[in-house]
Amino acid sequence: MRELLQTKIVAHSGQKVHLRFQPVMHVQDGSSYGAVCEMSRQYEERVRFGPAAKTTTENGPAKWLADRLLEVASAAHDADHRLRPILVPAPTAALFDDNTAIGCDAVIRRTTLCQQEISLEFQDSAFAEGNQDVIHCVANLRKRGFRVAIDMRKTWKTQLRDGLGLLVDSIRVDARELSDNEQLMDLCESVGTAGILVIADQANWRDGEFLERIGVKAGVRMQSDC
Repeated sequence: MRELLQTKIVAHSGQKVHLRFQPVMHVQDGSSYGAVCEMSRQYEERVRFGPAAKTTTENGPAKWLADRLLEVASAAHDADHRLRPILVPAPTAALFDDNTAIGCDAVIRRTTLCQQEISLEFQDSAFAEGNQDVIHCVANLRKRGFRVAIDMRKTWKTQLRDGLGLLVDSIRVDARELSDNEQLMDLCESVGTAGILVIADQANWRDGEFLERIGVKAGVRMQSDC
């Protein structure tokens, strides 16, 4: 299964946006679990002061994310890319924007995709403190049909229990951390048992049996020895 690369011109900014769809595969038999969309543009999540601190519906994180979803849907259609769901990196700030769920829903309705075909992936740090506003935003996204994923490649502090655990579709971990970190292995095993898909980034094909034993079913950017 080959990686797909699509380049698109962003009409409102004139900038080139590079989108790469990396297949997510079963760690042993290679069957499909969708794809991860890698993009060249990221939302600048930093402290702002003065006039720059003000955000509106035209320049806020919800609008930024909605624009990216439109580009992803367009690129997937143009490249005839059919792996679903598509994991799309989403900014933490979008979880604090009241317009995120409704804005993403509105833009997807203008494309050939449906909400269930998109999995919005947020950083682990966004959930680590159990902020109820964040959980409420995730619940609103789920109500509109979107899947939600957590990127735990850098940290894995989110407590996937109670309400939040029922709302998360998948997590992504760094395969290179697994063999030496018992805490992360225990997390993968408990999460996998709960029915949440665990995706190992840069997993090696030779480790497929071990990975599945600890609850990791899927991998992305799979490596081989040859």
